[in-house]
Amino acid sequence: MVDVTPAWSLPETSMDNLEERFKKYEKSDNYNSRLIWDEDCVKIVLSAKYPLLRAFANLLVGVICIIITVTISWPESGIAAFFGFVFFMIGLAGLRGNQTLLIHENHLEIRFDRMNSGSTEVENPDCNSTEIKREDITAIKYCAATIAHTRENHNADIHGGPTTITTYEKISATRIFLALTDEMKEYGMDDDENPWFDIKSKTKIEAEELAEALNFLIRLNSD
Repeated sequence: MVDVTPAWSLPETSMDNLEERFKKYEKSDNYNSRLIWDEDCVKIVLSAKYPLLRAFANLLVGVICIIITVTISWPESGIAAFFGFVFFMIGLAGLRGNQTLLIHENHLEIRFDRMNSGSTEVENPDCNSTEIKREDITAIKYCAATIAHTRENHNADIHGGPTTITTYEKISATRIFLALTDEMKEYGMDDDENPWFDIKSKTKIEAEELAEALNFLIRLNSD
């Protein structure tokens, strides 16, 4: 059972900046090593690690496939070009590094750490901004979520072509809810349709404790 008011979350007048709040949290029993202090902000990796060597390997395979297309005839050249493009794009995506949430004093950012580029690839199609102001965050709490994984089964139907198979995975997540934008309000969206994105955790307890930590670090309920 997670404490409702853990000791590290009690208010202190001396903790008037993000670094001091993080130091307080880091010394607590509930500290999660996924949260680190780096470059004057708190960072947490959202996506799984992607080795740099694997990214280069995919790029190399893609380039080789594309080169092969000029030495063979159609339709084999079209197939080689397709796989070359796929491997090249996978390798290029891997070069960007981990998708990371950066928590600053007054805003949050979602970026890729190697190329320092902005990312909009979060678990919510309505969240398209790489920078989120603190005042736009309406709530941070634990949420049980379901993720759909879709793949093609090329052996399912020989005559009708490949079929699509969808499987579902239940996860524990810390969900950050955002306020409706003016455009969303114009479309008539209600407050219960707020955009959001998830930080996945291995267990419910970890997700709950991470939600408490983020509420404390971001000072969501403060002015």
